[in-house]
Amino acid sequence: MAHRILGLAKVNLRVRDLQGTIDRYGDLLGAEPQRDRGSDTIGAFNGATMQLGGVVLDVVAPNDPNGALAASIERRGEGIDSIAYFVENLEDTAAHLSERGVELVNRAEYHGSKIGFIHPKQASGVLIELIERGS
Repeated sequence: MAHRILGLAKVNLRVRDLQGTIDRYGDLLGAEPQRDRGSDTIGAFNGATMQLGGVVLDVVAPNDPNGALAASIERRGEGIDSIAYFVENLEDTAAHLSERGVELVNRAEYHGSKIGFIHPKQASGVLIELIERGS
């Protein structure tokens, strides 16, 4: 099995105001805007990335008031949505986790990368995103 975490991919932030958050992080902390991906996402939201101290922040804001992200913000407020890690092989990582009683949820492919999530109930309250980069 080639189960291995390769490193931190990004920290995902859920917010109400995408541009306002990017501007605020730039002004307060010197974050540098990277890519505005608009609605090119998996889900009912718009997204953009920033670099801050060598870490990618992926900021997402709902574009559907009845979507899952809007509901999450209503329930939990704005803040860290998830932490994402690159993995060598998502299938091997999923098998490793399954042997320990943890199943990945919301598996998908996005621009050639394989993605899966560990539910917060199985990870000390943190939604963990695992990403196998596409070739």
